[in-house]
Amino acid sequence: MRTTIGIGVVLAAVAGCGTAATTPAALSDSFAGPDGLIAAEHQPATDGSPWTVTSGSLFRSGGAGWTGVPDAGGAPGSTGSAVFRMVSTDRSFGDVDMTLTLEVVRLVSTPRTPARDYDGAHLWVRYRSPEELYAVSVDRRDGRMIIKKKCPGGPSNGGTYHDLSPYVPGAPIPFGRRQQVMVAVRDLPDGSVAVNATRDGIAVSAVDTGVGCPPLTGGGGVGLRGDNSELRFTDLIVEPLR
Repeated sequence: MRTTIGIGVVLAAVAGCGTAATTPAALSDSFAGPDGLIAAEHQPATDGSPWTVTSGSLFRSGGAGWTGVPDAGGAPGSTGSAVFRMVSTDRSFGDVDMTLTLEVVRLVSTPRTPARDYDGAHLWVRYRSPEELYAVSVDRRDGRMIIKKKCPGGPSNGGTYHDLSPYVPGAPIPFGRRQQVMVAVRDLPDGSVAVNATRDGIAVSAVDTGVGCPPLTGGGGVGLRGDNSELRFTDLIVEPLR
């Protein structure tokens, strides 16, 4: 089922200002190369990868990025990827379109991470810190999509999440299937920020006018968050607005 939020009319014009074909990507990672660990928590990437992993493990497997089999971590050989956090080392991405091919292999739960409605895959834009970012939930255990903003100060790892869009129902996780995902973020002339996302045609949109804290204008990182989820992904491209 395809669902569009009402404010999508505003964002249609914004997203329509797409990147010209001649504009080089600011970041492009196909995850091609030999299988093996790329980076992990407390273990920086050693092969020139553009990613920093603050929780869990990032592997290269069969020409794709992979979280490994998610577990709670703490034991030799464990991935810790039940809590997976991957963010670009470059924090200068402003108005961009971010696209990737994403597959949710399965959801899990562990004694450390019991099953929760928001388990799944989420994309980050304008990532300033673990306490300040935009999060777009594209695959959730409860089958809904939503855009949230995290502001400094609060109970969620030093921050507080604020809903920017209504929940979009009718988006169950298509386990084992490759999905085409896009997130566009734009600074608007009035100082607000527009965030627009699609997952295989299901759309969610928001305009941040200062909910919880000032709009996150300017630059920031991009990334991928996984909760109790085994993820595979490839062709992650971040294109600047020309």
